[in-house]
Amino acid sequence: MEWLNDLAQARDFPILAAFALGLLTAISPCPLATNITATAYIAKGFTNKRNVLMSGIIYTLGRAFSYSLIGLIIYFGASKFYVARFF
Repeated sequence: MEWLNDLAQARDFPILAAFALGLLTAISPCPLATNITATAYIAKGFTNKRNVLMSGIIYTLGRAFSYSLIGLIIYFGASKFYVARFF
């Protein structure tokens, strides 16, 4: 796990650092439990394993899209001064 932490702190490759931070966040206890619970809740009505897998993939893609959209809005659209004024 130390190599993942080193990669997350690397400033030479920001995309790899962002990916490593995402992995570290995904395997932390709270989000991991949330993801498992959400996937189980979504798939509880399905009897076909393929449908369960597809619902998990769609949930994962939706979550990734949401986080990416929030990140892009903050990166491109939100000024630090405007955000500070809001809070």
